Amino acid sequence: MPRSLVLGNGCVLATFDEKLQMRDLYFPFVGMEDHTAYGDVHRIGFFVEGKGFSWISDPDWAVDIRYRFATLVGESTARSDRLGLSVRVIDYVHPVHNILVRRWFLSSTDGERKTVKVFFHHNLHIYGDNQKDTAFYEPFTNSVIHFRQTRYFLISAQTDKPVTSPPKRDLGMYQSVLPSKEAIQSGGMSEWSIGKAGYRGLEGTWRDAEDGVLSCNPIEQGSVDSTVAVACRVEPDAETHVTLHLSLGKTLDDVVALQQMALTEGDERLERHTSNYWRSWVSKVRRDFGDLPPEISDLYHRSLLVMRIHADNHGGIVAAADADIMAFNRDTYTYVWPRDCAFTCMAFDSAGFSEVTRRFFRFCKGLQTPDGYLLHKYNPDGSVGSSWHPWFKNGEPELPIQEDETALILVALWKHFTTSQDFEFLQEMYEGFVKKAAEFLCNFREEGTGLPLSSYDPWEEHRGVFTYTTACVAAGLNAAARICIALGHHAHSERYQTAGDEVRQALLFHLYDEDMQRFMKRITRKNGETVDRDKTPDMSIAAIWKLGVLPPEDARVISTMRQLNDLLKVRTPVGGFARYTNDFYHTPSTPTKDVPGNPWIITTLWSAQWDIARAKTKNDLESARNAIVWAAKFATTSGILPEQMHPHTGAPLSVAPLVWSHATFVETVLLYLEKEKQLPS
Repeated sequence: MPRSLVLGNGCVLATFDEKLQMRDLYFPFVGMEDHTAYGDVHRIGFFVEGKGFSWISDPDWAVDIRYRFATLVGESTARSDRLGLSVRVIDYVHPVHNILVRRWFLSSTDGERKTVKVFFHHNLHIYGDNQKDTAFYEPFTNSVIHFRQTRYFLISAQTDKPVTSPPKRDLGMYQSVLPSKEAIQSGGMSEWSIGKAGYRGLEGTWRDAEDGVLSCNPIEQGSVDSTVAVACRVEPDAETHVTLHLSLGKTLDDVVALQQMALTEGDERLERHTSNYWRSWVSKVRRDFGDLPPEISDLYHRSLLVMRIHADNHGGIVAAADADIMAFNRDTYTYVWPRDCAFTCMAFDSAGFSEVTRRFFRFCKGLQTPDGYLLHKYNPDGSVGSSWHPWFKNGEPELPIQEDETALILVALWKHFTTSQDFEFLQEMYEGFVKKAAEFLCNFREEGTGLPLSSYDPWEEHRGVFTYTTACVAAGLNAAARICIALGHHAHSERYQTAGDEVRQALLFHLYDEDMQRFMKRITRKNGETVDRDKTPDMSIAAIWKLGVLPPEDARVISTMRQLNDLLKVRTPVGGFARYTNDFYHTPSTPTKDVPGNPWIITTLWSAQWDIARAKTKNDLESARNAIVWAAKFATTSGILPEQMHPHTGAPLSVAPLVWSHATFVETVLLYLEKEKQLPS
């Protein structure tokens, strides 16, 4: 299920579904330690005296989810005619403090005065599993606290129109777990329930809420959940405010201090700070979007914000935080793929956000193996991620890598330098990453031909010598040579440039098929001979001109791209381009000639980038403009781009948001705007 709202600050990342229920909660690394189990939700319920109870996920609720323009503040609405309630919802994670704030503004839609209880359920699986957790009611802050080891979550709620005043308790010397004996502000919860969940047939405390009354059990351990309630009055002609604070920290002191800060500062001030911060951040580089419609500039800014909150403050950039992909392969996209990150960094640098990319490049220094290459993928803390690439196959050892992931870091680093002109940082990366990576690319080649040795393709499915990967290696070596020239390391520059030229020549000789008049997807090499040629049309072949190995006007490129555009076009009203022919990944039915696979945002925009690269007049940009508008059409109402879409309905498939999709959108818009300025009418 795609995520409709994603909020974060580089340390906390929270995702929400189409009913505003929290589905993922990551802390203290973005994309690592999802404190919600796959498939579980954190529910929100309403009990209206005289009308009964309803969860917001029930059919009687209509929910519309949006972001406030150019911010990471959710601004949504919900309505239940059965309960006679309308709700405005403001959601945000503070950019500095690790606290999620959810503000609910309740109105009566039937002119009646109401007594309402709002229920907030939390099914936290701390460290990602459902054991050894404790949840307890803390009386002096009037909050519920979940904890295990060094992860603490404090849940507090209040309203401006309580039915009864919250209890006031004086701190005794030995009556509180709180370190401070000074005056403590308490929240406005009226009830709570803590109990077992997902254990011996017990569903959880959310069931306790459905009669409108919580049991107030004070503590539980093991597999636990909690539900808190706020009782409030809703008048016919005014809004009632109900606020939930979820504070995240590594100690009890951390989360209590966050709750006290929020109560002292006030929700409006925290909200204003959050809005102002992200609006200033995303608009620090002003752009004229030319003839592109307003929804494109909106999605451009939204994409940058989505990219940013998937970038952990320690440097890693995760591919996606949507954990529902777990159903497909019992794993997720919450990893740092160096390839995805390289393309994302190039988009960030083009857009003027080099501070994010600098953290990532430094992160890479800790990932590199002694031999200079990067492995398949990593966790956000820098540890090696899960993989399906074997170290031993067919009786022989092999290196389980995608070589493009090493090469593209060099390409992205050179791009970073051209935009930042930061010589000191470039020298730091030269010593800490570039030399070993470039030496690996030089050495990991077949003697005699200069071709790269076999590795895995960008889609992580096949092993061989790919046009895409070979183009990445040539571009990576050329980037390393340029870095050396910039720093005055001329001997190394010559070595890397020579190797890059050899790889380029080998690509043109071995991977271009004269009969087909296009580049092949891959070849299989054995004992110095090509024993198999895979001629599958694959849009990743576009790397040969995207990375500058050949100019886009080269006859071989033109012939290849025209064939790819023809053979990979999705001929349905949805449109777009598939990755390659007979692509079964998440397809709803067997691929055909008209539907070779699902349309992807990335591949469709790569085709648009070729149109941009070859445009000679502004009229030539029309197809690229249409592709940009097409991509925006398949964003959710909140501006979230998926990985791919259903070829007949356009519904999002796989994960949403996918950071690479957003990065490719940003890159394509910038290329379009740059080319538009250069061209005559």
